Amino acid sequence: MKLAAETFGITVREGVEGRSLTRHKVGKVYGPLKTTVFLFEDGETRVCLITSHFLTHFYRFSNLFRKRVAEALDLPFSQVLSFSSHNHCAVKMVRDQYGFGKSERDLFLEEKDLSDEGLELLNRCVEVTGQLPERLEPVTVKWAVGHERRISHNRKGHRVDGTTYFMREEDRLKLGPDFNGDIDDDAPVVGFYGEDNLPRGFLTWFTGHPVTAFDPERLVVFGEFPQVACDLLSDAHGGVPVGFLQGCAGDVSCKGLYGQKPLEESVTDSIGYGECLGQTFIAASEQMVASASDTVAVEGQVVRLPFDGVPPLDYLNEKIAETDDYLTRCAANDPDTRTVFGLNFPENMSPAYRAAAVKPLNNWARWARSLVNGESDQPPPTHAEFEVNALRLGDVGIVGMSCEPFDAIGRQIKRAAPLPLVLPGGYMHDTFLAYVPDSGNNGDIEYMSAFYRYTATMLPFAQPAGDRLAEAAVEMLERLGKG
Repeated sequence: MKLAAETFGITVREGVEGRSLTRHKVGKVYGPLKTTVFLFEDGETRVCLITSHFLTHFYRFSNLFRKRVAEALDLPFSQVLSFSSHNHCAVKMVRDQYGFGKSERDLFLEEKDLSDEGLELLNRCVEVTGQLPERLEPVTVKWAVGHERRISHNRKGHRVDGTTYFMREEDRLKLGPDFNGDIDDDAPVVGFYGEDNLPRGFLTWFTGHPVTAFDPERLVVFGEFPQVACDLLSDAHGGVPVGFLQGCAGDVSCKGLYGQKPLEESVTDSIGYGECLGQTFIAASEQMVASASDTVAVEGQVVRLPFDGVPPLDYLNEKIAETDDYLTRCAANDPDTRTVFGLNFPENMSPAYRAAAVKPLNNWARWARSLVNGESDQPPPTHAEFEVNALRLGDVGIVGMSCEPFDAIGRQIKRAAPLPLVLPGGYMHDTFLAYVPDSGNNGDIEYMSAFYRYTATMLPFAQPAGDRLAEAAVEMLERLGKG
């Protein structure tokens, strides 16, 4: 196996549009957002892996991004994989980003459609990757797995009556300051070592939404705990490139989400979590075991997840009336608007923002009703399609999915895969078909499990829902594992 890798950073301007449903602007920038690119070679096989702390995971950006990088490296488009840490404290890559539920896998935007930040990231990445082939050198793969429980928690809460809710920091603290719930605490490190036995780069992996410093009404730009952890591991090994892969974090958050603290304290907390994870990565990097293989292989497919049909008309009418009333009360600035249609909101979120988060649910119910009563000129959709890619790097398997998969999907892959270490994750290429629950979480109506309500193209998933993604990933890893 040969490798060339590099990390670069881009500092964006204050005042640009951040990640917010109401187009809030960035108030403060806490340093650059970093991107790490890897070029792997094994004989005639080359694969480029891009990991970024920008919001690269939507087809409106990633297709053009990957196409330009593939051209710079003279690679097939399918052999360029783009992953995001899912850092919420970032900025838009395109001028018109939001379009949940749209399958845009075949859409290639023009550069004029990118934001200034998106264009800069594109050009820098093409420039850097174009220099990698001449820097390829032989490496061996080593890996180790640390464990980290100080950062993340399962954010799907369960009430006594059996209903579920989105657990933010004020909710988590009611269960105890150290509450984690059901999480995957693995924190693996994969190292690539030159002939002098010194590292040329690392890949890291962890499961948890980077949202400690995120407030949709007080926006900042910051790499959050994943970037802090990567920087610490890099510094510990002489500044080598370090990439980050986000695990199946659909129902897993880091602590501090929408907390009551001043913004500066939230950023400080995120730095502290990054230091925790960085220490864990460093400790793991000192206990690496060598891979028995140096194979590079990649495979991908599109997996179809069927829908369970349109909900009954009476149910849809009830939800339209419920959300109509809710939006009226929000418009009157009523503070008693914390719950509606399976959603719950934090105390420090304004009624105006709550309304922006609920309006799509009202639209979805009206769209679904049009399918039931014959008002739509389109038949009900039957399925959604998701990309799943598997990459083998020696004894290490990497799985990427174009969605926000629940943690149990990743665990299924890890349990059944034939390789010694497997890193399953989402946030590859796209997430605008949104959250995908496993069979055990499918059917609930809190924010994550029923995110289809933020679209006008999707219906509830039929069982076994996201388990189908895990099955496809394992099948690919089994084929790659025989190489």
